[in-house]
Amino acid sequence: MQGQVLRGAASAMLRCAGSSAAGASAFLVPWLAQATRSVQAPADPDRPVMLLTPNNVWCIGRNYAEHVRELGNEVQPAGEAPMIFLKAGSSVVPPGNIHLPAWSQDVHHEVELAVELGHDLRPARAAVALDLTARDVQSKLKSKQWPWTLAKSFAGATPLGPAFSLSGVDPTKLWLTLDVNGKRRQTGRTSDMIFSLDTQLNYVRRHFPVVPGDVLLTGTPHGVSRMAAGDEILARVLGPAGEVLSEAVWHVRAASPK
Repeated sequence: MQGQVLRGAASAMLRCAGSSAAGASAFLVPWLAQATRSVQAPADPDRPVMLLTPNNVWCIGRNYAEHVRELGNEVQPAGEAPMIFLKAGSSVVPPGNIHLPAWSQDVHHEVELAVELGHDLRPARAAVALDLTARDVQSKLKSKQWPWTLAKSFAGATPLGPAFSLSGVDPTKLWLTLDVNGKRRQTGRTSDMIFSLDTQLNYVRRHFPVVPGDVLLTGTPHGVSRMAAGDEILARVLGPAGEVLSEAVWHVRAASPK
């Protein structure tokens, strides 16, 4: 199994749980609309936290209609090929700190479901993820018709939370949430994806040199916005009854002076 064990301070800020929440699914939507409670340490702080450590991060762009519209783009029909871009595996960082690049003034958070490919290139594990985007830089690159690499694959641009097994989990029935300083910014359902997970996987396996351990980022719901130094980002993947499957906290730090 691909992965890495992190112990210590980071494990006190996140939890990966497989048990169902006590509330029935009928109470899920109101619960999602509320600011999330304070994050508590895991019951066993010495329990290792398994994180994804991909060589490659394959990303699906514009996969939630409301997010496409909020950026002023045209919603792509599901029958067309999905838009793909690549982020370096070395841009992945664990829960802890996010360091803003000095050359961007408008870095956005984008919460996503990250799916790891197993030895058979089928979904093996998943985790909450952030696809950080230097939006001001991306706009300049678009105007020149240049690739988005600088805006999407800078150091620390791919925060990944703790992994959970997809065995027995239906990835089409999950929720994504992101809070900034205790206020809900993003909420989305994986069932709202324009391109299904199967469609995404079939496309990247057919066209790209994917290898076991690679991660697929599956798109972000609406509500993306600028992060600022001092912000606390809480991101989660929830099961259909509101159970926490992957949870992580990142603290946004200003760019280091050069």
